[in-house]
Amino acid sequence: MNQRIDKGHIPPVFIEILKKRGIEGSEQITEFLYPRLSDLPGPDLMKGMKEAVDLLIKYWDNNLPIVVWGDYDVDGTTGTSLLVNFFKKTGREIHWHIPNRISEGYGLNIDWFNKNNQYNCGNDFLLITVDCGISDADVIRQIQGMGGSVIVTDHHNLPETSLPDCVILNPSQEACGFHTTYLAGVGVAFYLAAGIRSRILSDKSLKGKIDSINLKQFLAFVALGTIADIVPLSPTNRILVRGGLEILEHTEFTGIKALLHSCEIRDGRVSSEDIGFLIGPLINAAGRVGDSQTVVQLLTSSEENSAIKLVKKLTRLNKKRKKWCIEGLEKIIEKINNTQVMEDRSIVVAGDIHQGVAGIIASRLVDLFGVPVIVFAEKNGSAGEKLLVGSARSIEGVSIVKAISRCNDLLIKFGGHDMAAGAMLFADRLPEFRSKISLYLAEMKDNKKVTPISNNNFSCSVDNLMSEKYLQLLHLLEPFGPGNDAPHFIDKNAKIINSKLVGKGAEHLQVAIRGKYSNYKGIGFGLGKHRDAIQQKPERNMIYSLTRNRFRGTTSWQVRIIDI
Repeated sequence: MNQRIDKGHIPPVFIEILKKRGIEGSEQITEFLYPRLSDLPGPDLMKGMKEAVDLLIKYWDNNLPIVVWGDYDVDGTTGTSLLVNFFKKTGREIHWHIPNRISEGYGLNIDWFNKNNQYNCGNDFLLITVDCGISDADVIRQIQGMGGSVIVTDHHNLPETSLPDCVILNPSQEACGFHTTYLAGVGVAFYLAAGIRSRILSDKSLKGKIDSINLKQFLAFVALGTIADIVPLSPTNRILVRGGLEILEHTEFTGIKALLHSCEIRDGRVSSEDIGFLIGPLINAAGRVGDSQTVVQLLTSSEENSAIKLVKKLTRLNKKRKKWCIEGLEKIIEKINNTQVMEDRSIVVAGDIHQGVAGIIASRLVDLFGVPVIVFAEKNGSAGEKLLVGSARSIEGVSIVKAISRCNDLLIKFGGHDMAAGAMLFADRLPEFRSKISLYLAEMKDNKKVTPISNNNFSCSVDNLMSEKYLQLLHLLEPFGPGNDAPHFIDKNAKIINSKLVGKGAEHLQVAIRGKYSNYKGIGFGLGKHRDAIQQKPERNMIYSLTRNRFRGTTSWQVRIIDI
């Protein structure tokens, strides 16, 4: 690890970056650049933790069945894997289930319990949900009728109707000591493990079962799920993720090691960008094509050959997912009316696409149009009725789930959080839904606080930023995400010495930028239109960021041009 940098040796551009984030003074800067796990709030502050641990210890002591039911996205599968691995280390095997996105849908599914005799014959068992369950009061009531006790661990917004009548761990509850931390689902699961460990360590008769467990190792799962779920990087989340990024460099979990190697991450250092653009999509691919079981099998595997085979399967599923994304995006874009987008200041669109990629397409449309987006996939219901299953993505300052909740009377079901949500409705309700929600979203956009883009642009030459000291400081600003966006830099004297068009349709720009001692490679996505102007005037005012380029186990820095 590089030696700590004190405030007096931090270049002015990084002092400015920190100041824009409200970080000033030696103490605040040190806490931000070098966050400590000891500053994390304790598990006892979470509403329902005592009751959850009491219930769990009862089932553990009496060797009764415990089943974990996780959501099919990265947040849910990493949270499920965290708990399965945690219990495995205590010597206790537990059951787990990840629903099939296509055939079972989101949340708890009573049919699965009906088909499993262990859970439908009045037997006493414990169900723990991960990243779901808060909107499943009716299903939980049925499960309790089968003989089950339930602990819901979730982070999604609370339903406007009644909460499940069971033990609940959810920071969205105002009375929860974690209410402003914005924990991801995997973060809540981590704190449940921490609560269990804390209780057992205080009991001398049980201590030997768990005192050898290094809880920090489990932060690897927290980092993966928190970054992939795009939750705000509150101080608590930032400490958790930063600790997880450090652990990922030397993780003890076989499945995670195989996953990192498959993404060409072999140099030890993992960034939030690696998770967001390499690891997260690979994990998510399984859920999108209806095979999330593979993810938990991988992340709980302790056998190297098995893990390698499972990673190869994920890679195949990801290729399938990419194909569906390309086809689906083309279909959806054909249905979008630019004039209507300008008028509604949002996009609500339905098409014949695979429902597993609706969320990715929605994210792409947010990037393209800069407005909240809901993409619906068409589906036939069990009785032959036409259904629409949608995924929504939003922009900073506009809560998509709150907007959807105001259309609850038109929906079959919905759930989610501020930046991402899901909904289902009958196809014939779409026109009314679109009309109603576009009004709410426009109103929210009018009321949202606008942060000028220039607030995240900082003057710094590529030469300086590529120096060892500047790269170290850039790493110390990690993790990046909502609430701590990756900074963009402005080089006012960038000289382009070579440029060419690349990509399908030659829409991207690949360049070489002259440096003092060496030249730097750069890529500008969608900037091919500027090539002629650059050739005529190679000295440019360039807005850029840095990105890692991984190839065959080696890592090099590359300039990502934002504007030129």
